[in-house]
Amino acid sequence: MNLSHHLDDATLVSYAAGTLPYALSVVAQSHMEACPTCRATLKNAEAIGGVLISELEPAEVSGDRKALIMAQVGSATIHRLSSSRPVNRGDMPLALQRASKVERFDDIRWRTFAPGVQICKLAKQPGEVGFFGLLKIQPGYDLPEHGHGGLELTVVLKGAYQDELGHFVKGDIADHDESVEHKPTVVGDEACICLVANQAATRFRSWPARIVQKFIGI
Repeated sequence: MNLSHHLDDATLVSYAAGTLPYALSVVAQSHMEACPTCRATLKNAEAIGGVLISELEPAEVSGDRKALIMAQVGSATIHRLSSSRPVNRGDMPLALQRASKVERFDDIRWRTFAPGVQICKLAKQPGEVGFFGLLKIQPGYDLPEHGHGGLELTVVLKGAYQDELGHFVKGDIADHDESVEHKPTVVGDEACICLVANQAATRFRSWPARIVQKFIGI
């Protein structure tokens, strides 16, 4: 699979370091399951991190501090992805299967957000903010023009869309920050399903979208 849109290097380094929040990590993993390029970059980032750690001078750590560090490491590694391609016999990425507790797109329970647009919110970890879930947009429909309040990752799982930044097909990922404003429009004859996670509420320009947003929480 030839993909055109990949994770930013800074995002991959955060993932390798275990500092990328859970919801964003699930989206990143869902892309990397289909992307050998990002898996190779991840492997390099992990190797560099290992060398840097090995060169650090040992230091005494108190019992309480050690317990806190081990708890953080444990949390960060729960959802780790190997740099080798995982085996998946279903129609959803393995990371999404774990996060959604279902294995197939047909089992997703959708809610209407706007004409032609449905969402399914997924559970975040305690303390996480922003949106984490699936978007399903019918052919010919689009999302209202919007910006972002921080990092947002969107991976295409089915179908395709295009916006000011290019054409995104199955497996491609959009790695956006607060500088990006766009209006994704579905192209082709198939509904487009995307997995999305962000760090802050989406900034819609139109007031109807902002009103619906209060009830949906995207």
